Amino acid sequence: MPVSRTRPRKPQALVEGLDARGFVSITSAPRGDVESSFDVLRQIRDDIVSGVFEPNERLKFEDLRDRYRASIGTLREALLHLLSEGFVRSESNRGFTVAPVSAADLMDITELRVQFEIQALEDSIRHGDDQWEAEIVTSLHLLMKLVSDGVSPTKSPEWPSRHRRFHDALVAACRSPWVLHFRGTLFDQAERYRSLGRMYRRAPRDVGAEHRALAEAVLARNGSLACDLGEKHIRSTVDNVVHNVHGLRAGRKNP
Repeated sequence: MPVSRTRPRKPQALVEGLDARGFVSITSAPRGDVESSFDVLRQIRDDIVSGVFEPNERLKFEDLRDRYRASIGTLREALLHLLSEGFVRSESNRGFTVAPVSAADLMDITELRVQFEIQALEDSIRHGDDQWEAEIVTSLHLLMKLVSDGVSPTKSPEWPSRHRRFHDALVAACRSPWVLHFRGTLFDQAERYRSLGRMYRRAPRDVGAEHRALAEAVLARNGSLACDLGEKHIRSTVDNVVHNVHGLRAGRKNP
C-alpha cells in the first residue's frame, strides 16, 4: 500500500513575502501584532545601519520601549531576529548590544557580498524586462540629482535611500529569493560600515560616474563589464573605510 505524502508548505515569510531587499515585506505581513513586529524590526535595523546606535552600545529595553512605542515581547522578538542577522550580540547578564566592527568583519562581509551581488546581477541581466530597465533609469536619475547639487552627495539625508533603491533596481530581476535575501542582509551590513565611514575623511571619488557607468553596462546587457564594475565599486567603498577601521573600532573620529 503506497504511503500517502502531503506536499510540505513553503514558508511564506521566506519566499512569497520578500521585498526587493530580500527581507519580509511589512505590507505583505498579516495585520495586527505581526505587522507591528516587522515594523519595529525594520526601524531598529535601520537605526543600527545608519549609525544611530553605535558599535558595542547596549540596547536597553526601557530606552527601546520609549523610542519605538513597542512592548518588551515585540522588542525581544525583533532583537532575536537581528541577532540571527548579525546586527546585535547577546551576552549573559548583559542583554543585547550592537555588534562590534572590525577590519576582519568588513573584509568577510565584502568577499561574500561580491559573490552574491555578482550572482544576482548576472541573473537579473539575463531575465530583466522593460519595467526592470525603467526602474534602473528612474533610480539612477534620482541618485544623479543629488550628485548635481554641488555638495558631497553622500552627505545628503536622501543618499542612503536613493542609493539603496538604485542598487536594488539593478538586481530586481534576479529569480532567486534566497540570493536576494542574503544579498540584502550583506548590503545592509556593508551600509553600516559606510555610515560609520562617513564620519571620517575619505579619498575623493566620482560616485556619480561610477553609478552611471554601472547602469549603462547593465542596460546594455554587458554582464561581464557590469560585474567587473560592480565588484570594483564595492571594493572601492571598502578601501575608503578600511584604513580608518582602527578609529571605527575605537569609536573615535579623526581630528
